[in-house]
Amino acid sequence: MKLSQRSLWWTVVGASTVGLVASLVQSIERIQFADDPVTKLTCDLNTVFSCSNVFEAWQSSVFGFSNSLISLVFFALIAGVALAAASGGTLNRTLRYSLHFFSVFFLLFGAWYLWQSTYAIGYLCIFCMFNYAGVIVLNWAWFRLQYSELKLKKSARHKLDKFVEAGGDIMVAITWALVFTVMMVTHFWV
Repeated sequence: MKLSQRSLWWTVVGASTVGLVASLVQSIERIQFADDPVTKLTCDLNTVFSCSNVFEAWQSSVFGFSNSLISLVFFALIAGVALAAASGGTLNRTLRYSLHFFSVFFLLFGAWYLWQSTYAIGYLCIFCMFNYAGVIVLNWAWFRLQYSELKLKKSARHKLDKFVEAGGDIMVAITWALVFTVMMVTHFWV
């Protein structure tokens, strides 16, 4: 499946926007919760989806402040850079690789956080799930945008090209998302 660079950049813009909006709403909710811990938050939906219970856990501010603030900065930065690229700008390779590195970091951090939310905290944050969906799509798009620049032997390059042409990278992203979906569904509803 061949996608243009421009459409991939617009995919990054879209995924970043989803994460940015979710982070913004989550940050507002977090501030409301800090002001009044007994207030009913819009993301307190039921006994499974409860942001206030997640906010009380140390994992929600693992770096000393709310994780949503980190996400807010991350998604805003990625969205701005991707918008510049989608509009025809050329990005420095070091900038692209640096942002891709942070996207992978957030993919791994988000995996840890959803695992913690599911098994240690015992509640899910709906906005965190939207953030993580955005991060999964971001990582897929970053890979698509940059895999052709990887320094590989000719045989490995041919195999990777065939893998991507067949949509293997899309299947990896979908499988990654399904693993977390199944993890949460089996823990809370099965």
